[in-house]
Amino acid sequence: MQLAELLPLVKDLPHTDKLLLLNFIVSELLQESGIVPLEEPGKASSTNSYNSFEAAAVLAQALSEEKAVKHG
Repeated sequence: MQLAELLPLVKDLPHTDKLLLLNFIVSELLQESGIVPLEEPGKASSTNSYNSFEAAAVLAQALSEEKAVKHG
């Protein structure tokens, strides 16, 4: 199934099903990237944890810069 065919079906889903789908997609992406949520003890390597914290720091910086641009 092509993405163009899937999008109308996703739009018709109830809100809770969209959230479940989003959670599923995020879980799949995390699994494929090798990033493990920190709440799963013993499964996260130090490299993955570092990458997660680095990504969070980059996101926080971007949000802070966006806020400064919008609010002066």
